Amino acid sequence: MLSKMLTGSMMLGGIILGVVMVILEPSVSETETFAVAAQNLIANKTQTVLFGAGFTVGSLAALIGTAYFARSMQGENKLGSDLAGLASILAILSAVVLTISSTLRMSVVEATYTDRGADTAVAYALSEGMWNGSFLFIGAAILFLGIAIVRQKNLNWIVGAITGLFGVFLLIGMLGPHGDPGLDSTSTAEAIGGILWFLGFIGWAVMTMVIGGILIKQTRAS
Repeated sequence: MLSKMLTGSMMLGGIILGVVMVILEPSVSETETFAVAAQNLIANKTQTVLFGAGFTVGSLAALIGTAYFARSMQGENKLGSDLAGLASILAILSAVVLTISSTLRMSVVEATYTDRGADTAVAYALSEGMWNGSFLFIGAAILFLGIAIVRQKNLNWIVGAITGLFGVFLLIGMLGPHGDPGLDSTSTAEAIGGILWFLGFIGWAVMTMVIGGILIKQTRAS
C-alpha cells in the first residue's frame, strides 16, 4: 500500500502535470473531420508526442493515486468500504483506457505507422472515442469515492459531497446528449449536457488536487 504522502503527491502532481499538458495540446476543432484533425496532429508532431506522453503520465499518476486512496478506505466494519472498492477498480480502468487512447493518438504521427498503410483518421477517431468513454469510469469512480468519504468521514464530509456531486455531473454529461455550447448546431439539451460535462471534468481535477493536498497535509501533521 502506498503511503499517504506518495498517494497525495501523485493525485496533486498528476493533475498539475495534466493541466500543463492540456495547455500545450495541439488545437483541434470539434467541427473538423477526423482526417483533417489527424493531419493537424501530424503537422505538429513534437507537440503531439509531448502532450501524449505528459498527459499519460499525469493522468496515470492522478488515477492510480485515487485508486490507492480508495483502497486505503476498504476494510471490515468500515462504512462505505464496498463503494471505495468500486471507486478503486473504476479509477484503474479509466487509467488503462486513457493510456490506450494516448498511445493511439501518438501513433498517428509516427511515420512507420502511416508508411505501412494505417488509416490515421480511424486511429484518431478511436483515440477520441476511448478518451471520451474513460470519463464514464472517472465519473462513476469519483461519485462512489465521494459517497464513501461522506460515510466514512476520513476527510471533511463537504469534500466528499462535492466530489460526489461532480461525479454526477460527469455521468449526466456523458450519458445524455452533449455538445459544444458555443456551436450554433448544438441543441439546448446538448449544450446543457456539454456544460455539465465540463463542470464535472473541472470538478474532478480540482477535487483530486484538494484530496491530494489534504493527504499531504495530514502526513506532515502526524
